[in-house]
Amino acid sequence: MRYFRESMQNTMSLCQYNVRAFTGPEIDAIEEYDDQVPVPAYFELETLLAGTDETAEAFRRRAEELTRWHDALARLLTDSRLKNTGDDQEPYSPAVRRFLKGAAGDYHRHRHGYEYAVTVWALGLQAPTSYPPETRHLNVANRELRLWE
Repeated sequence: MRYFRESMQNTMSLCQYNVRAFTGPEIDAIEEYDDQVPVPAYFELETLLAGTDETAEAFRRRAEELTRWHDALARLLTDSRLKNTGDDQEPYSPAVRRFLKGAAGDYHRHRHGYEYAVTVWALGLQAPTSYPPETRHLNVANRELRLWE
C-alpha cells in the first residue's frame, strides 16, 4: 500500500491547509508503519468467492494481514516520535492527525470489505443475486442504494 510514500494527496493537502510539515522523527515513525502495512492492502471479492479449494486459506492469510495492519496502526498511535501537542482533545499536530485519520479510514474500509466477503463466503452464497450487494449510501435523487456516494 505504501500509504504515506506514494500519496501526493497528503503532501498537497498539507500545502493547501498551511499546516506544519512532518518532522524528521514523525516521518521515520510513519515510514516504519508504512513498511508494516500488507502489500497489496486490497483484495478482489470476486477472486476470493470464486469457490476454489484455496478460498479458506486466502481468508486466513487476509485475516493475518489485517491483524498485522491493526497492530502496526495501534503502535503508531502511541509512538513517542509523533509530535504531541500537549492537548488531551487533539494530541497530534495537524499533519499527523490528517495522516492518522486517513490511515485508520483505509484500515477500516479494508476490514469492512473483508468482513463482508467472509460473511458471503461463510453463508455459502456465491451467486451474485442470492445475497444483497454491499451498499453503504442512499442516493435519493436516483432512488438507489450504492456502495459509493
